[in-house]
Amino acid sequence: MNRLTLRLKSSVRGHVSLRGAVPDRWLELTLAEIAAWPIEVDRRPATIEQVFDVSDGSRSRWLLQGDLKQCEFVGAGMRSGDIVVESSVGYYAASFMRGGCVVVQGDAGAYAASSLRAGKVTIEGNVGPYAAAAAPNQSRGMAGGELIIQGNADQWLASRMRRGLVVVHGDVASGCATRMIAGTLAICGRVAMPIGCGMARGTLLLLEPQESYLNEGLLGFTPPSLCQLSFLPLLLQQLTPYLPAGLANEIRDSRWRRCLGDRAELGLGEVLLRQATEHPPSARLNPS
Repeated sequence: MNRLTLRLKSSVRGHVSLRGAVPDRWLELTLAEIAAWPIEVDRRPATIEQVFDVSDGSRSRWLLQGDLKQCEFVGAGMRSGDIVVESSVGYYAASFMRGGCVVVQGDAGAYAASSLRAGKVTIEGNVGPYAAAAAPNQSRGMAGGELIIQGNADQWLASRMRRGLVVVHGDVASGCATRMIAGTLAICGRVAMPIGCGMARGTLLLLEPQESYLNEGLLGFTPPSLCQLSFLPLLLQQLTPYLPAGLANEIRDSRWRRCLGDRAELGLGEVLLRQATEHPPSARLNPS
């Protein structure tokens, strides 16, 4: 069955909030009931049919079309289903998500996948600040699931993360893994300092680290030392499907250096730095 399609009307202006509009809440609804579903535009009451053109299809599989940069809370809180967005989206995409799959074929605003609990989120472009971090008024961030970012990530990525997997193909701004409690964060591009401030536990993999990090280490962490970890082959096997093809082939035979920290906290977090291979760098996605 075709996807249920929601196309944003060109006449709509302002911030559209899709809070509460998720596949698992529409499974038993008629098309008329979907059209009358309450949402908000600039914090004013509206309905789906006032904002979107609706084409009937599977209630569990959605397709969102149009210029959705001002559309917030896409997939927020969903427990099951499949959403594909043929556009960039605004704040809080897939926040508090507990199952299902969201694919954004563009960029995502701040707090993407914040406080994620389960499910898989793929952002094919860049993400704003606080992706996979703690949502406002929450003490803990992402606690499960997978977030794949094929572009770059802004500040405070995975702040207060406690479980799950985050993979970034591009570069990451400062503050990533701040107060990280657990989980795995893998970064294929360059990473700005500071990194891992207040990190208690968890694993941060830098797959193409700056030379200075390999030689001098990271502030607050032990000096980098060569390591052979028994769990690393299993972790890399888990990561491989989510990495750019060239890099996925390289990491199998790579050597690794490890730093432990943050020493101001428990000091049980680890940063794994992949040493450069002798052949040319892998071809990675270079987001615009």
